Amino acid sequence: MESFINCLGKIVDLSRTSDLQWSFKLRETILLTGTVELNPGMVTELIIRFRNPEGMGTIRVAQGRILEVSYEGILALVLRPKLRECSQIIAASNRKGTYS
Repeated sequence: MESFINCLGKIVDLSRTSDLQWSFKLRETILLTGTVELNPGMVTELIIRFRNPEGMGTIRVAQGRILEVSYEGILALVLRPKLRECSQIIAASNRKGTYS
């Protein structure tokens, strides 16, 4: 999961808050504070939330294939392409069955 978060951009702070949740601060034009929550299952769902500016993204993967990548929020034009690019890391992790 750390490699996925690092793919998003310059990470200032990264911490694991639970087995399936990470908190991070991403330095772009502004400092973004976000969380990533992993919901494994038949269709693995990764939920990315940002605060100030608010936004939420979702990546859904099944059997190593990306089913959906979405992001809604003020920075959608910037973050949606990054999520699509970085979702390849999640798909590879899904094929292997490892997310740490």
